[in-house]
Amino acid sequence: MGTQQSSKTRQHRQDVVAKGALNLPLLNRLSGKRVILASASPRRQEILASIGLHPEIIPSTFEENLPKSEFKGPAAFEYPVETSTHKALEVYKRLVEQDEDDPPDIVISADTVVVKDEEILEKPLDPLDNMRMLAELNDGKCEVITGVTIVHPVLEAPGYKVRSLSERTVVRFATNPAHLLQAYVDSGEGLDRAGGFAIQGKASYLIRGIEGDYNNVVGFPLHSFCSFMHELIEDEELTFV
Repeated sequence: MGTQQSSKTRQHRQDVVAKGALNLPLLNRLSGKRVILASASPRRQEILASIGLHPEIIPSTFEENLPKSEFKGPAAFEYPVETSTHKALEVYKRLVEQDEDDPPDIVISADTVVVKDEEILEKPLDPLDNMRMLAELNDGKCEVITGVTIVHPVLEAPGYKVRSLSERTVVRFATNPAHLLQAYVDSGEGLDRAGGFAIQGKASYLIRGIEGDYNNVVGFPLHSFCSFMHELIEDEELTFV
């Protein structure tokens, strides 16, 4: 009975690949599959939707509380990969436990951090802290690192495969006078952002330029993700059981 219900669920589930999407190996492979995005971020959803991919949204319950004290120096760049791995595995295992006859074909997760001088920048504690962060970034640079993890089922134990990638983008801030920094702080936009700024929002006027993928700074390195997936498909490493 469970198998029949799961089969019906899959038949009635809307295709994650939109009509008119690009004819890409990645999208062709994912068409008709159960694709999960383990994130509630509207920005990540928009980036994936730009190529016609509309995954099922099931946010992870992982608390993202890995001790940042263990990720200092060069290890800071490993933090988003570790976090995205925990997020993807939590969602994958939860869905398998809920219905082993209707497991996800692939779970995608991501985590983005801002790093300055090999130290992870948290979200500002308050407007004063936001101003402090922006003053440190002003006329300087930081690096935005996103870790992306996919989990998909395989026949070998433990029954799933975890694969990850990371992307790094340099963000260069202009030499902004204090009143411009204060105007941004007063907007309140940066209070809920790691590093205290959002490049796709009002902070764009503070930034002189970037080196790397803009989408990565927003929250999802689309080009690297697609290239990564296409390589797995070409090497026949991404199969659905």
